Amino acid sequence: MRATERLDYIDGWRVVAIALVFLDHLGMNREIGAFYEASPLGVLSQYGETGVFIFFFISGYVVSLACLKEVAATGRFCAPAFYARRFFRIVPPLMLYLAFCLALGFSGAIDFSPDNFLSASLYLCNTTAPGVTCNWYVGHTWSLAFEEQFYCLFPVAFAFIELRKTPRALVAAAALLFATAPLLFTIWWIGKTGFFIAYALFFAGYAAAKHGPRVMAVLERWRLPALVVATAIVFMPRSVVASFGADEAAKADLIAYYRLLYVAAIPALVLLSGAANSSLRPLLSARPLSYLGRASYSIYLWQQLVNGPVFNDLGVAAQAALTAGLIVFCLALFQVELKIIAVGHRMSKRLQARAHSAAEPVLLPSREKEKVALV
Repeated sequence: MRATERLDYIDGWRVVAIALVFLDHLGMNREIGAFYEASPLGVLSQYGETGVFIFFFISGYVVSLACLKEVAATGRFCAPAFYARRFFRIVPPLMLYLAFCLALGFSGAIDFSPDNFLSASLYLCNTTAPGVTCNWYVGHTWSLAFEEQFYCLFPVAFAFIELRKTPRALVAAAALLFATAPLLFTIWWIGKTGFFIAYALFFAGYAAAKHGPRVMAVLERWRLPALVVATAIVFMPRSVVASFGADEAAKADLIAYYRLLYVAAIPALVLLSGAANSSLRPLLSARPLSYLGRASYSIYLWQQLVNGPVFNDLGVAAQAALTAGLIVFCLALFQVELKIIAVGHRMSKRLQARAHSAAEPVLLPSREKEKVALV
């Protein structure tokens, strides 16, 4: 099975995740928000955070697959090459979005300040650190902040776990400090449980990339029941969970602790739906859906603008047209992003070649080679 085939259904899940975020944020529109409140379909607005948690697992899974493949092929892991790939994938689209918002802010079209720009560009919008200012237009970068903080920590952890390479104390301390910033300066609606869930999902992605095939083989007998249970857990409405609480504080605690189940349920849902004999895999792997999933990063960035205060008074038809236009714009923008991503991959390969040629190859134990080969 080619790697690209394996990842097609993952791109399908990216579409599901971004759709959950969209359905949540569309509730900012007054007409749509009123419809949510009056209709049972309003439950659709409760899964925005769930969509982000799905993204967290996917991120950990995809980057771990690439890193494990490098170790299997060379016996080494090049952290600078990893950072090059991540930089060219993440930073340029974010900077374009922030620069556009800054221009709109200077023109008076939206409420956006240089402080918003700086806080988001430093990936601090998931913290209440001193000086951090994140309004609506960058509020959604809390998820990007978690991802960037994870990407800074991951090479240190990965090199130690896979190659027993002890990191430099200063590098490890800096990565750990950045990664734990949201735990030290916690935002109330993320909470400390949200911090642990985020990192548990990131590293669940690593565990799935490393051991997923073996686990799937063991679970094959119970694949359908496990898939049903995982789906029920992930898509349990928050209102149902909260209904067991006696007061508002108890309801909030129930929701916070219930989310801990996502750590097992989201990986199970994603992997089981992508099993070779799953009827969901062809649907998630459909080419148009897969392409839309690959462009989901920019869609996630720019949807915050069209769902912002400026457009909250639009009618439903106008909001739908604006949303469709945004998706078309992001799909066109993705063509440019592909060229930038290619630059990052070329730089990554050069850095890998330089690092690997500068030292003797590290031979993995035969058992470790078998494990990596199964990824």
